[in-house]
Amino acid sequence: MISILQTEFFRLKKSKLFWILLAVTAVLPLISALLNLGLFMLAEGTYEIEGIEVNMWELLRSSDMLGSGLAGLTSFMGDSFIALICTSIFLSKEFSGGTFRNMLLANKSRRELYLSYLTVAIVIGAAFLGASFVSTFVFWSAIFGFGGLSATTVITACLITIGMGLVSTIFVQTMMCMFMFGTRKLAVALVCPLVIAIIAPSILFSFVDTLTVFGVISEADLSWIPLYNAGLLTSVTDVDGALIGKILMYNVPLSVFFGFMGWVRFRKADLK
Repeated sequence: MISILQTEFFRLKKSKLFWILLAVTAVLPLISALLNLGLFMLAEGTYEIEGIEVNMWELLRSSDMLGSGLAGLTSFMGDSFIALICTSIFLSKEFSGGTFRNMLLANKSRRELYLSYLTVAIVIGAAFLGASFVSTFVFWSAIFGFGGLSATTVITACLITIGMGLVSTIFVQTMMCMFMFGTRKLAVALVCPLVIAIIAPSILFSFVDTLTVFGVISEADLSWIPLYNAGLLTSVTDVDGALIGKILMYNVPLSVFFGFMGWVRFRKADLK
């Protein structure tokens, strides 16, 4: 298994696609921060809100923009889709090029192959998460400041961002591996996780919000809805332990399920 990992990480290091998409991921937080800054600059000036004069720039510097920016990394709709694109294309070449069949002929077990490539997929996802986290923290804190947050709060927010971001990354990457090893087709491995983890939550948000307006679902029940509750984590500086627990209650078992089902399908797959 170690030899397989060494080979794959060497190939990854030589992959132009990986480095290009990683650079894109690192630049996106800067673009997002500048767009937000531009919107505030359009409204620059002093305004009277409820009888109190408020300077928009001072309001911006005192707001929790950093917490909101970091919270975006914890959801499926963050930069997980870029890592998904990179991983699915990278691993699909192993099937199209016959690498898996050749490794089996070299007396490598299917378990070794599956665990190795699942590890590679998660490492790729973690690399993209790390690039996005560092870029978001550096640029958003430099532009918007820390909003008066204490050092303890900032450190806690960073740890929550990394932890929840990794959970979302593993969720998406194990799901991609399930489809990849089950069908060995790039289109399926790319489109299905995108629909389930990226598009479906957006549709679910609209559907649930509509039901909430008509009173079918109470606001107290929203945090229990799978996929939907991940989008409720809008700030990592004001910690809601109950919400985080409910998100983990769904996403961790589902990640294990995806990983297991991928192995079940690949164990009996015909690689000829």
